[in-house]
Amino acid sequence: MKQDISHLKNLINSAKLLADNISQSVNYNTPFDNRTQQLAGIVKQIIPLIKNNCPEIANILEKATSRIINRQVVPMVPYGPMVNKDFINAFFFGDIRTTINILSILYPLQEQGGYKIFISHSSDDETIVNAFIKDILIVSCGFRRTEIFCTLDHTVIRTGDDFRNEIIENMKRCDYILCMISDNYRKSEVCQNELGAAWAMTGKRVLPFKFPNINFKEIGFLNVVKQAADLTDKSKLDELYDELCQFYDLPQDWRNFNQQKDDFVELFNRQRL
Repeated sequence: MKQDISHLKNLINSAKLLADNISQSVNYNTPFDNRTQQLAGIVKQIIPLIKNNCPEIANILEKATSRIINRQVVPMVPYGPMVNKDFINAFFFGDIRTTINILSILYPLQEQGGYKIFISHSSDDETIVNAFIKDILIVSCGFRRTEIFCTLDHTVIRTGDDFRNEIIENMKRCDYILCMISDNYRKSEVCQNELGAAWAMTGKRVLPFKFPNINFKEIGFLNVVKQAADLTDKSKLDELYDELCQFYDLPQDWRNFNQQKDDFVELFNRQRL
């Protein structure tokens, strides 16, 4: 039962992220694309899981997913042959988004303030770290920002808190610790302390990702513990995506992930020029 609820929460979270993303551009002439098809597929998985506890919401979602496609006959090109083309029915898309938002309140992914992933990084690498969080962890995997502990987010440590204690305590609460090792990281005493603390943790999955200009031997004592992955190595990002989705029972969308992965690597390369 606990596993079923966890699976339901992850489906709701994925549907909410997709719906929020689609809503930024949806109107009465928006094509029914792969994102909308994926959203409808996730919603269809949610419906049987909520029928007993939320029958009214299940009925709304059933109706909305069956009518979300608005098929129109339009010319292929101006004055060309007429063809069938599928558009989003904005009214029923609105029903889906509203009910998914309600479900996200009824089935919160986790308690407020609970983190799953800790990002150890240098503040001087802010642009790249933020891009990694957005493209790889949030848009691709479906994590919420509140599930990722990153000191770039100034809300995670309150004024007056001892940041060292906060960092250690949040490391203990996370499942994964991702270390973003750059020249800036290696020159930072705070980052080096975080790195040592991460390896001292028990029961944590510590994954070091190095910037391409960092030689493996320059990482230090890590080279006798674990091979570091290149942050722009797409095969290593594939492995991370697959592992996180498997570990947290998240639905996979490789088409979307590959696009986000390419965007991240492109941004990284632009920033390092």
